[in-house]
Amino acid sequence: MNKKNILISSCLYGNKVRYDGKHNKINEDLFSKLKEKYNLFYFCPEVEGGLPTPRIPCEIISSEPLKIINKNLEDKTEAFLIGAQKTLQLCLENSISKAILKANSPSCSSKFVYDGSFSGIKIEGFGVTTKLLKENGIEVFDEYEIEKLL
Repeated sequence: MNKKNILISSCLYGNKVRYDGKHNKINEDLFSKLKEKYNLFYFCPEVEGGLPTPRIPCEIISSEPLKIINKNLEDKTEAFLIGAQKTLQLCLENSISKAILKANSPSCSSKFVYDGSFSGIKIEGFGVTTKLLKENGIEVFDEYEIEKLL
């Protein structure tokens, strides 16, 4: 069987790349089913964009123009844009047309992002990487939609 390539957030794969140095590894049963059906390419746009692990939490404070700051009010927009570009490049180089990315992330979210107030309030919106991937025809799912891919 010729498996298709799919992108998955490194934290969902089990790598400790979250802002707090932890991971969000998905359920082992789902993980096994994904590995049976797809070649998994794991990637963290934030780390690949140059942000350390652990790192100060970041939120999108403006979409037009894009501005992302960390909790210390330092502008981290450039790192997010670099990470998004590197993610798109990986997808294009490996014929990846679908991605499973972390919900609620300023890079990866496909439904909601935090509102930029660092108060835990979510609003509808896309993470920077998700927006770029979608603009380039790549379907994006979050960890709660994996069954759709199986």
